[in-house]
Amino acid sequence: MKKRLFLIIAIALLIAFYIGVNLAEILPTHPLGMMAISFFIVFLFIGWQWSYRSSSFSQGRWSLFIAWSANIGIGVWATFLFFAAIKDAVILALPQRFLPLVPWPGVILGLLAISALLAVIGGWQALAGPFIRYVSVPVKGLSKSLEGLKILQISDLHVGPTIRRTYVEKTVDRALSLNPDIIVLTGDIFDGVFDVLASHLEPLRRLHAPLGIFYVTGNHEYFWGARMWMEKAAVYGMTPLNNENRVLVFKGEKFLIAGIPDEMSRFFEKENIPDCAKAARTQEGEMFKILLAHRPGVYAEAAAAGFNLQLSGHTHGGQFFPWSLVIRFFHRFYRGLNRYNKLWIYVSPGTGYWGPAQRFAVPAELTLLTLGLGTK
Repeated sequence: MKKRLFLIIAIALLIAFYIGVNLAEILPTHPLGMMAISFFIVFLFIGWQWSYRSSSFSQGRWSLFIAWSANIGIGVWATFLFFAAIKDAVILALPQRFLPLVPWPGVILGLLAISALLAVIGGWQALAGPFIRYVSVPVKGLSKSLEGLKILQISDLHVGPTIRRTYVEKTVDRALSLNPDIIVLTGDIFDGVFDVLASHLEPLRRLHAPLGIFYVTGNHEYFWGARMWMEKAAVYGMTPLNNENRVLVFKGEKFLIAGIPDEMSRFFEKENIPDCAKAARTQEGEMFKILLAHRPGVYAEAAAAGFNLQLSGHTHGGQFFPWSLVIRFFHRFYRGLNRYNKLWIYVSPGTGYWGPAQRFAVPAELTLLTLGLGTK
């Protein structure tokens, strides 16, 4: 885990250097100035992610100011990184004789301005809260009784330094307006220490559904104590599923809902790694099976274990353009409804956001999935 953290920081610093080199073109007489700004933004972002572990610091006004400054700055920085890479690719492709003809400082300034504009629009979209996406899942051979089962998915809410009570209340109000039969939370719901987040999580107590509320851990819960958050989830009326399942009844028909811990458990709880086969185990016989798994990458194991539907998150769908174009190179199933053999997989782009308060062209969502009878 320490090696992975070191690698992440090293990559962030290298990217900061790259951006600093590009920004230095804007102020050629002070090249170190823009380099320093780039490194400061990275330091602020990385430092902030760990500083709000302190409950006394996280409650102050300064902490909110630093959090928002870091998140806005990193949003502009991350977008500019993509555009700067395209600019350098163009430079490599252009014949050398054309390069002096292009006013590169002006180009860089323009790309920076566009990045800032997208960050502002994306910030507005992020703060507007999750919209409601309706998804029909066509399941071949589905029991007539299970047709119309409504599943509300909340994923990657990331209640933490900038997603607080107002956002959580908005999410809960919209969720309850849908009258789902069952509510599932597919990880990365809690992103901090309990003492800091307790008051912001209170609206979650209002969540209710006839068949219950079920929760699995994401990778972020492990940074703050996954076992503790599973206990707290139960306090908020959720049923944690940790390589286990529950058999529920809808209109007289039984179905199974199961959950596995996130892959991050391998670094924190080696005896508690995700096990789809164990999660699917039951003495109740054949029935429709739903798996809650934070990461979509377990689809092959889920299909082998006999699941019919997998609900995941984690990818954020790239969270904002232009990274929404990049995420597909890292995850086979990164957003929306997908199919692998007989398994349907829905990947939520997230109900909140992490890091930059940025959702340009990839809005946060509450997902209402309705089971239907399919023909394929």
